[in-house]
Amino acid sequence: MTSTQHRTTNDTTADTTQTTTRSERSALTSAVGVLGMGVIVLALAGCSVVKPYLPEQQEHFDTYADAPSTADSEDLAWFMPKWVPTDAKDIDVRLDTSKPGYVIGFTSADGVDTSACKSVDGAKGGPAMTAGFLPDRLPTTSLVTCGDGRLTAEVDGRWYGWTPVEPVASDENDTLRTD
Repeated sequence: MTSTQHRTTNDTTADTTQTTTRSERSALTSAVGVLGMGVIVLALAGCSVVKPYLPEQQEHFDTYADAPSTADSEDLAWFMPKWVPTDAKDIDVRLDTSKPGYVIGFTSADGVDTSACKSVDGAKGGPAMTAGFLPDRLPTTSLVTCGDGRLTAEVDGRWYGWTPVEPVASDENDTLRTD
């Protein structure tokens, strides 16, 4: 093989490599574009397409009135428990649709009326799930349950409720507000 033939062969190989690289870049650019459009569509749709399939979900409601009720929704997952006062604000709710797990936090000037609640012995293993809005330390004494199997306590002026690891007796009937 002459040096001219060798160079021609190398040049051809180099051109093929560049063509392949360009093709790969075009494919990658197209894939990124399609993915980007999918993300935009999901964002515009409020992720309603994806959300029902996620086992752990979280919602925030500015006020009690902003939370769903039977008047405007059939999605019981986001209805407020009966013990949550109607003046509740800055409400965070996190739940797990695949296993027991529910956490709620809110502020309230009226506070929770615990007169209908029952005292619970021990912390029952703590919350069954975590949530970024929970305080670093939850109380382990003076806990109550208000009929829905969740523990309830006030920490630094904010109320919290959570499904504990160890089940707590509950009155499964009529534990959600429907107004």
